[in-house]
Amino acid sequence: GIRTVAFCDHGHISLQGRNFTDFTPRYPEVRPLARELGARRVILDGEVVAFDSEGRPSFERLQSRMHLASDSAVKRRVRDTPVTYVAFDLLYLDGFSTVSLTYEQRRELLEALELDGPAWRAPTYHSGEGSALLEATRKLGIEGIVAKRLDSTYQPGGRTSAWLKIKNVCEQDVVIGGWTAGEGGRSKTLGALAAGVFDDGKLSYAGKVGTGFTEQTLALLQRELEPLRSDSSPFEGRQPP
Repeated sequence: GIRTVAFCDHGHISLQGRNFTDFTPRYPEVRPLARELGARRVILDGEVVAFDSEGRPSFERLQSRMHLASDSAVKRRVRDTPVTYVAFDLLYLDGFSTVSLTYEQRRELLEALELDGPAWRAPTYHSGEGSALLEATRKLGIEGIVAKRLDSTYQPGGRTSAWLKIKNVCEQDVVIGGWTAGEGGRSKTLGALAAGVFDDGKLSYAGKVGTGFTEQTLALLQRELEPLRSDSSPFEGRQPP
């Protein structure tokens, strides 16, 4: 999703991104949240999320809503790609800052707001059972979990060890089938490795790997791969572009 702070004040709402970008016009279906809160003054921390047909967050679907410039384009997308504001923290409530409260206390106040509407929600959190939750997300094909210390305060504008994002990591063995020439500062060495996977006994192109290399690694790869240069492609199935 897209990290978004929601400012709700007497029926009016403002959605603000990390760099103070105004997201309010992009996601009109979230605006009624402020009217639902009525005269309350609330600041929420959360994410704008687009769910797929199985109820899982889909960043691919959300991308079609992220950079729309016109109101007409936004209205068209609202119908076929609706979003939901998922609130996971409460920073301010009716004249009082809550950032110095513990996470448990903030969540208790957040749940008391009963945010459950057509385009907004505040899912419950689970205390403990982190390993089981992570395994459940892996089976569901979800990115992972965020673990938070129950006694932690909210630290605006910074990352702390009290919040940890734990991702499910997928691994696969691939075969280096070739490389592309480098550009710019890497014009004298390779730019990316062309990797493949075996499918029914045939080596099919899977994609390029061009980041994470040190200068030493690039030199080693160039030295090892150059003698193996061939005029024919090793890929029998899908070919690199």
